[in-house]
Amino acid sequence: MKNKLKLMVMILISMVVLTGCGSKSPSEVVDIYFKEVKKGENSDLEKYVFENMGKNKKSEENKNPKMEEALNEYMSKIDIKVLKEEIKDDKALVDVELTGPNFANITMELLQESLANAFNGVEVKSDDMSNTILEKVKSGKIETRKGKINLTKVDKEWKIKNDEDSMSLILGKSDTLKNTSN
Repeated sequence: MKNKLKLMVMILISMVVLTGCGSKSPSEVVDIYFKEVKKGENSDLEKYVFENMGKNKKSEENKNPKMEEALNEYMSKIDIKVLKEEIKDDKALVDVELTGPNFANITMELLQESLANAFNGVEVKSDDMSNTILEKVKSGKIETRKGKINLTKVDKEWKIKNDEDSMSLILGKSDTLKNTSN
């Protein structure tokens, strides 16, 4: 009886130890990803934003302290809550609720203002544009949106797919574009 009890305890301890040493769940990976985003430590998101602003890479010559400050300010305002997780083979889908500013709306406002200035013959300097973006990020309205984050298992670890869905969740969708698609 003692041997069976010892065997059961050993099996139970082994299960706990092995479970604790396993890889992170998709929800944990998403949570860690957004904690990095919030701290400004996620270079994938930063790279995506800079590429979509017409800069191929974030190089020393492309650095703009106000733009970096605006991006860090934006990312620091992002919070997520994992709602549910679905795993099928080597693919996972994590439903999240994200709270943060809408970068697409900020960009659209900036574009409209730039066009108005251009038609009125007002020249806007790059530094003024950077200051405006920073002001808009700081004063931007916080909204809540829901979306899905896709993950795939690579070498026994879950990796987030930085696809169009996850980026539009993080950056938001322009109200102007939402209204034209309805």
